[in-house]
Amino acid sequence: MYRVCLTKDGKIIEVQSGGKVDRHDPETLLKSNIDITKYHADCDNLEAMRLDTLRQNALNAGYKEDEIEVKWIDEAEWATIQEANKPKPTYADLRRAEWPACADYLDGIVKGDQLQIDKYIADCLAVKAKYPKN
Repeated sequence: MYRVCLTKDGKIIEVQSGGKVDRHDPETLLKSNIDITKYHADCDNLEAMRLDTLRQNALNAGYKEDEIEVKWIDEAEWATIQEANKPKPTYADLRRAEWPACADYLDGIVKGDQLQIDKYIADCLAVKAKYPKN
């Protein structure tokens, strides 16, 4: 389990792992002569306090109460939140990933191969057309 503080639009402010109370089963509690109602109330209060720590951290960082959401999430929800918060690649990142190797251009110059040079330039122009500047 994770406890997470997010902005209302889903941006991660803070996340902490663990913190859910590992509650004992009722039979064990009865055998130990523990008041089950009080035990569960104490567990609930501890978990609420742990969530409130995240809330207070966000408020101290300058967020407003109505801008944030604090909750418990499982592994699947955490993976979804992480995916949604991945930075979007810029046009420069996308171009860089598909840009032809400069060695191809230099090789064409050294060999005097105008077709290879033209192909390199055409490949560059194709990448620029595919990912134009904003």
